[in-house]
Amino acid sequence: MTQHAINQIVETPVTVVSGPPRCAGCGSTDLVDVFESTRQPINVGIVYDTVEQARRAPVADITLACCRTCGFVSNRIFDLSRVTFEPGYEVALKHSAIFREFTSSVVDRLIERFDLHGKRICEIGCGAGYFLRLITERGENHGIGIDPTVPSVGHQQANCGSVEFIRDHYGEQHVGIESDFVCCLSVFEDIPRPVEFLTTVRRMIGDRTDVPLYFEVFNAFQAIQNRETWSIHYEQCNYFSRATLTDLFRRCGFEVTDAGTCYQGGQYLYVEAVPAKVSSHGTDVLSESVGVPTEIAEFASRHRQRLEYWNQQFREFQREQQRVVLWGTGGKGISFLNTLNTRGVIEYAVESNPDKQGQFIAGSAQRIVSPEFLTQYQPDTIIVTNALYLEEMRQQASALGVTAEFLVA
Repeated sequence: MTQHAINQIVETPVTVVSGPPRCAGCGSTDLVDVFESTRQPINVGIVYDTVEQARRAPVADITLACCRTCGFVSNRIFDLSRVTFEPGYEVALKHSAIFREFTSSVVDRLIERFDLHGKRICEIGCGAGYFLRLITERGENHGIGIDPTVPSVGHQQANCGSVEFIRDHYGEQHVGIESDFVCCLSVFEDIPRPVEFLTTVRRMIGDRTDVPLYFEVFNAFQAIQNRETWSIHYEQCNYFSRATLTDLFRRCGFEVTDAGTCYQGGQYLYVEAVPAKVSSHGTDVLSESVGVPTEIAEFASRHRQRLEYWNQQFREFQREQQRVVLWGTGGKGISFLNTLNTRGVIEYAVESNPDKQGQFIAGSAQRIVSPEFLTQYQPDTIIVTNALYLEEMRQQASALGVTAEFLVA
């Protein structure tokens, strides 16, 4: 999955809504636009067989709006009907040793904390099932994974446990699934109607108040604070802070038992919750306005500064006839390559995931190559899309005899 997988997993009918746009979190109409990006690829998990196909990839604009009532940030012009999730969609991070170690630690912690041994575990948005298999194998559990992109469906053995994969968008048809633990990782940020989604999950759990939930999402507010302007891409329609994430759970009938940050200095936010014994369900607009945090209000101007910096860098690369590659083809890499004019500057994008190698980036159409390709290409500069993988990539390059300068996008 971006993480574990970035997948839209709730099947929501397209409806025409009249009147001003409303906050997806609290329903308020007190929204202010804070960031715009144009012609971004719609599907960051789809790569293409040819340059021509890549350049014809569907694109759309992004307008992030901040709710002055609750602080929730979302793409107010997001159109779910334009997004495609099907087998072949690929954003797995399991090829990174850093990510595998992190995932392993999360699995061990959850098994111990919630005594997940011989339990029924439901993962919503399981992708290819990397996380679900791991937690099922180690706890000898029975896992159910629901996702429209699963490569194969049906029951599979997982050591002394088992998993069942359902190729579907999560929705009302799954309310009857019985589970002892529900998890959802790097998916909730892609749900355009998060209140409806959590309400469906609450109905699936039913009257039991002892069923814990674990949700993990991209830490968007920290990314905004750190001026990570390439972290905005089309599929990711919600940009959570810890406050907006936990508030959403509480107002949808859950008691938040723990919440915080995790993964390499807070790359992700997590929430642990159980059904509230006294229902707090409701989507009424909050009575007090929280306004627009300074970091969010200034994000667009910070983005323009980054554009100016990289445009100048590209001019220098061309003047010095440098060989430049980008390393990382996830959402950040696709945003970087499609926001800037990279033609004639960056010809290749490096990716450790073999399922992407040999294909082409949506929109900007760079060829995706393996790290081993760098041995023959010998770039002068390698631009890393995510700073947390910088040292891992340095080590790989050094082992290949590559002595390029590293820059962080």
